[in-house]
Amino acid sequence: MEEFKRNLDIPYTEELTLYAPEGCEYCNNTGYRGRMGLHELLVGTDEMKLMIQTRARIDEIRTQAIKDGMTTLKQDGIEKIFAGNCDLLQVRKVTIK
Repeated sequence: MEEFKRNLDIPYTEELTLYAPEGCEYCNNTGYRGRMGLHELLVGTDEMKLMIQTRARIDEIRTQAIKDGMTTLKQDGIEKIFAGNCDLLQVRKVTIK
């Protein structure tokens, strides 16, 4: 539960729902209508700028970015799944390495 809370900015409870698409007449029975973006923003803090200028390793930059409060694409996607805005399959299509 602690790792869940640390990695996502939502509390873990037994009532969390993992949503799946449901079809209707408006979406032509696909479960999808419109688009929603997943977002990741790297904030240019002084520490981050220095790391980029000195060509730090990508894993060091990633660690610093998360320490600075960055939400990753995967984290943003998971938050949107639990909010009922998208589903796991769509998030995995975007975030699989």
